[in-house]
Amino acid sequence: MLSKKTKALMKAIYNRAIEKDGVCIVSPLDLLKDVSFKITFDREDLDPALKLLATEGYFEIIETEKKGITYYCITLLQPGYDFSRQIAAEKRAIKFKIVLTVAGVIASFILTRIISAIWQ
Repeated sequence: MLSKKTKALMKAIYNRAIEKDGVCIVSPLDLLKDVSFKITFDREDLDPALKLLATEGYFEIIETEKKGITYYCITLLQPGYDFSRQIAAEKRAIKFKIVLTVAGVIASFILTRIISAIWQ
């Protein structure tokens, strides 16, 4: 299970890489720009998060430098391609839990009304 920060970073990487057949070359600054503004993501958090995602098997990463600027060459692996399905499954699970909770509340309300009608 990924944290909010790593999930936001993976989403940014996935969106960039999926456009170019699973491979992207990106600078750290561009990655930080792509991460949602709702999540505070510092430059110091980037390298550990990238290493964590790489060890989890989402992608392979190669760090290179050109004219003093660091770039990452990221190649998605199979779990990286499956990332969008994982996010969709999590959303479905949350929606199911909400519907189940609402159904429980409605059933409880109806049962309470029936019981109170019987006792009066």
